Amino acid sequence: MISVVLIEPKTQGNIGAIARAMKNFGFFNLVLVNPKCKIGEEARKRAKHANDILDKARILKKWPKMDYLIATSSKTGRDYNIPRNPVSPKELVKIIPSQGKVGIVFGREEDGLRNEELSKCDFMVKIPTNENYKAMNLSHSVAVVLYELSSLKNSVTPISLAEKKQLNKMLDSALKKMNFVSQDKRDTQKLVWKKIIGKSFLSKREAYALMGFFRKIK
Repeated sequence: MISVVLIEPKTQGNIGAIARAMKNFGFFNLVLVNPKCKIGEEARKRAKHANDILDKARILKKWPKMDYLIATSSKTGRDYNIPRNPVSPKELVKIIPSQGKVGIVFGREEDGLRNEELSKCDFMVKIPTNENYKAMNLSHSVAVVLYELSSLKNSVTPISLAEKKQLNKMLDSALKKMNFVSQDKRDTQKLVWKKIIGKSFLSKREAYALMGFFRKIK
């Protein structure tokens, strides 16, 4: 199940337009995290025939607990900036599963997602826009990503959030047994592995095989 997660949206019009885009492409789960506006008349006017999505929208104070969280951003970094090393929407379709709880996370209208928020996500998606004007309107970004995901036919069942946490716990234990030049090097390895695990959408068999590998590290 794929959900659209909006972080601190402040414009009713954008919320309504996003609901409309969601219904256009067959997505119905909307989550608003600490919204700065209500779902009022303007949002409902923009939503048109997608008011049922607004009616069922979850409004939370904290980020939702999901098996996978996928960030979106127009800001990228160099290879060493791991949190901002993205895939494209077309690449996302090839790896994202059609099962499990998956949240596509969109940031604020003005400045998007912050670095500490990107670290909460498994990896990042960037829409390939013109270099001279990278930032898109929030509702337009949602529409582009959902258009690509509407062709999703992947039937892989990935590991759950609990299994992913256990795998990362074992990874931490394995890394502590290894010698690194500095703590920063160890932290970088941890972040790289977290992104690899997130992007891979491991099956249960693959995850347990990897857990067995980590157990053998002494």
